[in-house]
Amino acid sequence: MQKALFVCIFFVNICVAQIADFNHINFSKADDIAKSYRSKNLLNLNEITFNITKDLETDLEKLRAIYVWICNNIANDFGLYTKNKRKRERFQKDSIRLHEWNSEFKTLLFKRLLKKKKTICTGYAYLLKEMCKIVGIEAKIVNGFGRTSTVDFSTLTEANHSWNMVKIDEKWYVCDPTWATGISFPEEGRFDFQFNEGYFLTTPQLFFKNHFPMVKEFSLLKGKTPTLQEFIEMPLLYGEAYNFLESHISPNKMYQEIKQNDVFTFEYQLKKNIIINDLKLISSTGNNDRTLKPEINLQNKKLAITYQFKHKGFYDVHLYHQKKIIATYTFNVTD
Repeated sequence: MQKALFVCIFFVNICVAQIADFNHINFSKADDIAKSYRSKNLLNLNEITFNITKDLETDLEKLRAIYVWICNNIANDFGLYTKNKRKRERFQKDSIRLHEWNSEFKTLLFKRLLKKKKTICTGYAYLLKEMCKIVGIEAKIVNGFGRTSTVDFSTLTEANHSWNMVKIDEKWYVCDPTWATGISFPEEGRFDFQFNEGYFLTTPQLFFKNHFPMVKEFSLLKGKTPTLQEFIEMPLLYGEAYNFLESHISPNKMYQEIKQNDVFTFEYQLKKNIIINDLKLISSTGNNDRTLKPEINLQNKKLAITYQFKHKGFYDVHLYHQKKIIATYTFNVTD
């Protein structure tokens, strides 16, 4: 028991790391190789992995090539995701049928991944782990809760998302190849590849806003890891936030109850400086959207947006950058 505890503490102490550790690294060679290499299927994964990493020297570059290759070649299988969700809900109270379906689903999942290059989060995380293993990079699959605008936590009975931890230079990092790959349009039956740089070796504090691991140490956060309820109450961040933000400083919760004429400040640490006029703060009440006029201060990539809420009511407040949504908050402004 004491040995297990020691291992856990040691693990946490070496884990705190992020992409900022590698700001001096140029990934263009790894990216070019990964984007140019094509294969009809994944039946020879060793050959694919060797071909995209053989001319790269460091583990970091090899990891990058693997990650970018996955994100440019493996489509999201929204139909399989929907089928799995429907089956699990149907067999939720029938443990035998649920076990049978889980076994059938694993076979179906890997068959479609290998032959069709289509999968869901489990397949993405598995593929990254296996390709890393081929080149001697240690990686883990992390299971937990992924938070998006469409997730209803009141109906969730088990983890709904998977991502990865990878070890580079004796430090652990988090990444999400699923969400970095692109956008599904299930109503139209299509998937668009749109690589999101921000999910690669993300700052743990920012990554946690949308990723709650079942094993709390896998959050890589310094200090105490928030509870699941605290996670659910956090502000809602969108994919663009990961390209735009280094960290989300405040507020800590999505829902805010304030008094009329109170002044409220949103704070962020940016990855790079931006043009202030590219930012918009918009309030929404049903179908009525209104562009707010806050005070914006930007110094040393620290962004502070201050606004006085003069009107009573219940608002959704959205932060946009260049027409792309960053975050959503909810305000109840009372007397």
